[in-house]
Amino acid sequence: MINRLAVLGGSSVYIPEFILSIISRNLNVKEIVLVGRPGHKLPLVTNFCQRLIDKSGFPAKVRASVELEEAVAGAKYVVNHIRVGGMKARLRDEKLPPKHGMIGDECLGAGGVANALRTLPVIFDYVQRIEQVAPNATFINMTHPMGIVVEALINYSTMNVVGAGDQPMAYIKKLASLLHRDPADIWVDYIGLSRMGWIQDVKVEGRSYMAQVLERLEHRRDDGFDDELIELFRMIPTRTTSLYFHQDEVLKRQKTCARFRAEVLCEAEKQILKLYENEHLTEVPELTRERNAVWYEDTIVPLIQGLERKKACDAILCVRNAGAIRDLPDNCSVEIPVSVSDRGLKPRHVGSCPRFLKGLFVSVKESDRLTVEAARHKSYEYALQALTINPLVPSLKAAKKFLDRIVKEEGIELH
Repeated sequence: MINRLAVLGGSSVYIPEFILSIISRNLNVKEIVLVGRPGHKLPLVTNFCQRLIDKSGFPAKVRASVELEEAVAGAKYVVNHIRVGGMKARLRDEKLPPKHGMIGDECLGAGGVANALRTLPVIFDYVQRIEQVAPNATFINMTHPMGIVVEALINYSTMNVVGAGDQPMAYIKKLASLLHRDPADIWVDYIGLSRMGWIQDVKVEGRSYMAQVLERLEHRRDDGFDDELIELFRMIPTRTTSLYFHQDEVLKRQKTCARFRAEVLCEAEKQILKLYENEHLTEVPELTRERNAVWYEDTIVPLIQGLERKKACDAILCVRNAGAIRDLPDNCSVEIPVSVSDRGLKPRHVGSCPRFLKGLFVSVKESDRLTVEAARHKSYEYALQALTINPLVPSLKAAKKFLDRIVKEEGIELH
């Protein structure tokens, strides 16, 4: 029995999807505490979540809290779901970099660094306080930029931290469909950093099916697969990975983009909140489902269930490297296969990076490290270094113009 599970950023309009996943998978939890800021959103979301629970007959209680220490005290799991600055900040991360000749993204490149500089100080504060009242809790991070947040906590907290994203499982499901198999039967040899994964092999019952997968992909076009990269390297990259190899095309699209993803989500959030005001609403609206928030059902709840069971299962998670990828520092974050059980997390040994990836991975991890240090020391110099060496930033000049602008416009404290 999990007596308490706390969710930071619990006022997200997509939390009801998390509640449905808890119900559908029959997660043995007594109390779910949604932690957020004072205002109208948190009680609206909480009350709707409780209505979902009541309708299902599931034996759990959902409640709201604006007091961090009270909410997480005694929690076995803390799910970090915060978005510092809200959707407006995400929009800046998507929209501002293209104005400086760089791809805009909340997780990667210039946008990822900006996101980290505003997010990490809040995360450090929260975690320091959580350590005092729930030192043994498992901290499950969903906040972006995933790799940088997890790396920061690996090095500068005592929490049991793990990052969980949706892309690896999304690709396992695609490959399972391609092979006409159940996703549970598929095992992938996966090497990656957060949002930068590559599938090196696909196995069923210990037998490699990579040749069959590659052959079938040649005859089937799917927006989720980068056919050019697959043909070139004979490996399968996740969607976001393609940004690094198609920068000119992506930037061109972003510069002419009429409406960014953050704008769509911001408008949807306003409409969803109005729907939640209906006290008779007891089903998740179609507008909420349009976000396709599969990460709860496919990753977060299965991870918690795995940590509750004696029998180990595999998941692809963002964790401390600890020698899993030989070419990267032990204390950096990587996204790799991990054995999950009630004994904890055991990263699988992955080996060396494919040679064509080594330089890229090393550059990204050094940029991540410098970003963490910039946030810790409020250092302009470290932040500029992090941007300048990032593979999605074209020059020192572009890095400096971008950094000076976010420092001025967002009030990020660097010296």
